[in-house]
Amino acid sequence: MKDFINNFKIPLILGGCALIAIVITLFVVTGGGGSSYGLYISSASGSVSVTNSDAVTSSASGDMLKNGDIITLGSDSSCILAYKGKKNSEKNYIVLGSDSQVVVSGEFNGKENGELFLRSGSVIGNFADDDRCSINIRTADSMISTDKSVSKISYSTNEFMSYTDLYTFMGDNSIQLYDAAGNSVNNAELQIAKKWGRIVSEDGPSFEALNLDFDLEELSASDLKNLITIAAIIGEEFPYTPEELKAAYDKNSDGDDNEDAPPVEQQPDETVTDSSDTIQIAEPIVTTAPAPTETTLPGYTTAAPIVTTTTAPVTTTAAAAVTETVPADSSDNSGVYHTVTIVVDGEETIQEVIHGGNAVKPEDPVVEGLEFIGWDGSFDNITEDRVITAQFNEFSSEPSGNTHTVTVVIGNKSNTIQVEHGKSANLPSTINVEGYIFKGWDKDFTNITKDIVISAILEPAGTHTVTFVVENDTYTIQAEHGGAVVPPYIPSTDSMGNRFIGWDKSLDNIIIDTTITAVFATGEYHTVTFIIDGEFHTVKTPDGGTAEPPFWPITDKNGNRFLGWDKSLDNIKSDITITAYYG
Repeated sequence: MKDFINNFKIPLILGGCALIAIVITLFVVTGGGGSSYGLYISSASGSVSVTNSDAVTSSASGDMLKNGDIITLGSDSSCILAYKGKKNSEKNYIVLGSDSQVVVSGEFNGKENGELFLRSGSVIGNFADDDRCSINIRTADSMISTDKSVSKISYSTNEFMSYTDLYTFMGDNSIQLYDAAGNSVNNAELQIAKKWGRIVSEDGPSFEALNLDFDLEELSASDLKNLITIAAIIGEEFPYTPEELKAAYDKNSDGDDNEDAPPVEQQPDETVTDSSDTIQIAEPIVTTAPAPTETTLPGYTTAAPIVTTTTAPVTTTAAAAVTETVPADSSDNSGVYHTVTIVVDGEETIQEVIHGGNAVKPEDPVVEGLEFIGWDGSFDNITEDRVITAQFNEFSSEPSGNTHTVTVVIGNKSNTIQVEHGKSANLPSTINVEGYIFKGWDKDFTNITKDIVISAILEPAGTHTVTFVVENDTYTIQAEHGGAVVPPYIPSTDSMGNRFIGWDKSLDNIIIDTTITAVFATGEYHTVTFIIDGEFHTVKTPDGGTAEPPFWPITDKNGNRFLGWDKSLDNIKSDITITAYYG
């Protein structure tokens, strides 16, 4: 044996090295057991940028996104994100709408759900296929799951309150509400397919609408185009037909600037082409960032590459780019064209425009260190050669770019957000902090020009006056801020003999002076007993009315998904027991 080893020592060593090399090669090719898994930008068009945790901003690329990355879209821009995991479907993706900003929150490791924080704008999630790990959408007031669903989530604010709107097109969405301190404030609610819901944040997050019908024409033309593409990907299982979506698009896009919707018969891998002879205005030089493997999503094509260079040569374009007709009184100038020279930071682009027509207005230019404030001339009714120059203001000293860090302090917690120079920080007009009354913010946040710390002004909460009204009698008690109250008197019937059925407001979480009124039955009521995962809950329902469950479950204790109720909730005519069933 010893002689055998000595005789074959060198071949054995070489064979062992070759085996190690093969193992290393397989490890690299397969991504080291999953290291290539994560969230990435599959495609983008228009003005799309990514700011990392070091406040370094770059153009969108196909690189994997990291925790803390901020994706910002300008107007008329779009961006598609995909979550690459071991058992994730290539058909699933998220579309970010124009004028949106999201933050990558949490680790996208291919093993569990990730999270996107939607600061502003909207997203459409196509997650009809069953994924091992999905993407949850978080706003300032809620967390919305996207598993096995197609839905649109948007977040907006005004001077008084903020809104989270949810359109569920397919599947179900689970909704968990959160207060300003990050505490959950409800059992997760469920919104079902083809319904609309709204969450408002004024005195704390609450549902203004949930599971209500909506009209497809309420959606924007851009949303409907995305849904037409998604419907083509999913096929017959999608609850809206391409014809329905196309009809809504046609009504919605009346008057839009020649925005073409995909034809109804278009398949996911087809590209719509324009058969007309229109010649497009010259675009700036563009480069497309490299994308990772498998970045092309079935059913989605994007016509515009990612803009990473803004320098453009002087380019003359054919007059067919303009579709305006010559005014009736300009017959003497029929066939006459004028030169419109557009100047952006010293670079010129030239358009040839028919007499009386309109020049094509470019997107607002972005020049490092400068703030675009407008154009010095009009693009309409061109009757002579014209030079139109972009006007800029210089930013005040900004060594680290055009954004500033705003540190928001609420009690003993703090968070940082990035705000563009001169813009307002997106802070709520009111917040709820247990044991305190919010009195406002200690600094103005409408014109951020430097890094700043803004703190919530909180005063210790005392007690609130709660007035109970029982017919013509009133009873007043004091309640601790955020505490619950016990009625001093609970009637059995009113003076007409109608029985007491409850109070018109919750007795819990008293945060302001409140009046609570006794409610009496004015007709016949029935007792509906809901059995949910072995627990009994009773509600009162008027004769012939619809029973309202105490809550809509999502799963039972064993993780089985809620499928529905064993009896109809409508037209209750007697005392009844309704049981949740799971599968």
